[in-house]
Amino acid sequence: MSEFREPPRWPLIALRVTAGLTALLALLMPFLAGGFLQGYYPLLDAHRQTAMALSGTALLTAVAGLLVRSLSRGPSGPAVQYGVLTLLCIVQYAFGDERILLLHVPLGVGVFVMAEKFAVEAFKARAGTADADPDAVTGPQAKAGTAVGTEAGAE
Repeated sequence: MSEFREPPRWPLIALRVTAGLTALLALLMPFLAGGFLQGYYPLLDAHRQTAMALSGTALLTAVAGLLVRSLSRGPSGPAVQYGVLTLLCIVQYAFGDERILLLHVPLGVGVFVMAEKFAVEAFKARAGTADADPDAVTGPQAKAGTAVGTEAGAE
């Protein structure tokens, strides 16, 4: 008798919560920068602190993505995506801290777009739907009972 176990849902919930928080923090960043440019200078410090929080939540989301992959047999995409986003947030913070605005601003736009797109994908992710397609790994011949790379009837 085969025993089917439903994959745990809590890693998927953790991924969705942290992805949503990451998206909200990324949405807040341009408003803080705009307020600073408008002349309200305390928002520069809030922008800096939000950048650190964004980097931290992106890292937590990458960890949640790893948990979704390993415990819930979900897709590996969120772990990779949020790992890259974490690295880009760190680079973004460094550019902003050094006032290299020529790179800071376009990278900020990219971080914002990635955070929002990845959040949408995190809410579409499902447990128990691993990335690998059986045909991609073994080929259609393996399903028919023929070994991969051999011809039917060959010894």
